[in-house]
Amino acid sequence: MELLLSLSRAVNAELLKLKRTLAFRVIFVLPFLVALLEFFIVWRTKKFPTTFNLWETLPNNSLQVWAVFMMPLLIALETALLNGIEHSDRQWKHIFALPVPRHAVYFAKFIVAQSLIFISTFFLSFLTVIVGLAAIQLRPELANTGPVPYWSIVKTTAMVWLAAWLIISIHTWISMRWSGFPIPLGAGIGGTFFALFAASAWVGKYYPWLLPMNIFIEGRVTAAVVLGVVGGIVMLFAGCFEFIRRDVA
Repeated sequence: MELLLSLSRAVNAELLKLKRTLAFRVIFVLPFLVALLEFFIVWRTKKFPTTFNLWETLPNNSLQVWAVFMMPLLIALETALLNGIEHSDRQWKHIFALPVPRHAVYFAKFIVAQSLIFISTFFLSFLTVIVGLAAIQLRPELANTGPVPYWSIVKTTAMVWLAAWLIISIHTWISMRWSGFPIPLGAGIGGTFFALFAASAWVGKYYPWLLPMNIFIEGRVTAAVVLGVVGGIVMLFAGCFEFIRRDVA
């Protein structure tokens, strides 16, 4: 009970800090950009193939762009922003002196980062549905597309988010271990860059920055979710262990 109380207090403190950063606003900007891109692609397409399925193609394309590019970079940015206040104002000494367990502070950072990415990913799916409905109105040839497969979209979105747990855990530790934006953002950009080369290799099945994208590759879905969740939890406890034992600089 005491552990849950400490964790609750730490999470509330993190939520209050969000007002001092761009972290909460950014989670709506990037999904909007992806949805806007998909809207213009559908709108400007001259002729759709006879096998075109709007409610299969549109959500998959949006989430694939999100999974391989936008979400990894957003995770790096969000975790860096969440820890930027402590690093810039040198508040770690003050936080460690408070009657709050260090592991509660670490878990709170992870929970808030998870929640922000969850909101952002599902917001993208919401915008994707809006784009699809708008496309049906603007393009008469899509009028017989059929009803929106809400459950399928929610299921795919949830799996993409679950597969990203390992990335979130890695960046939570990196952003708490090193101050400033260069290292966290560099790790995010580097991880995303190498994902482009690892996609077709056997290692791509296990590469953390490719796990969300593997949701869309046949034969890799289960491994992506399991590795994302289990790897994320293992990395969470490993990073927390290092954080607890760290000397205050």
